[in-house]
Amino acid sequence: MSSDRQQKVSLAATTARLPEALKTDRYRLARPVMKFAIVGVINNLIGYGTFVMLSLAGVPALGAMTISYALGMAISFSGNRKWTFGHRGKLSHALARFLAVNAVGYGLNFLILTLFVVTWHLPQIPVQLAAVGLVAVVTFLLMRFWAFRDKTPSLEDTVAR
Repeated sequence: MSSDRQQKVSLAATTARLPEALKTDRYRLARPVMKFAIVGVINNLIGYGTFVMLSLAGVPALGAMTISYALGMAISFSGNRKWTFGHRGKLSHALARFLAVNAVGYGLNFLILTLFVVTWHLPQIPVQLAAVGLVAVVTFLLMRFWAFRDKTPSLEDTVAR
């Protein structure tokens, strides 16, 4: 068989497997997104509730966020490591990466509150509600693709088979 013919056959075989690979890849992403959302809802109900209670008790925004963020980290690690991402690697490595991800999330949250509440004097409770959404997206991506990275093959690996 000529090289040109082999390339056409290979391309056709790869193209035929593409729709199935896309479904598999979509499912592999959709499932942890849903689980992350469930853990996140529980985490944020507790964390945001703590933030609101502390705020109403007179605790400044950054202090209330720090306390509620620490509580949320414990809930998030417990719920996301094995259940959401199915991580089976070393606990110490996952915890170190998880803490790094949360340092990024905390820093982003701190920056948002500093800018909007401390600098622009907007009300802290609605600003924190908006910050929660942005920080959730950033931390999901970092947890999914780094802290608890999935060892299953990528779309490219699936199509190449």
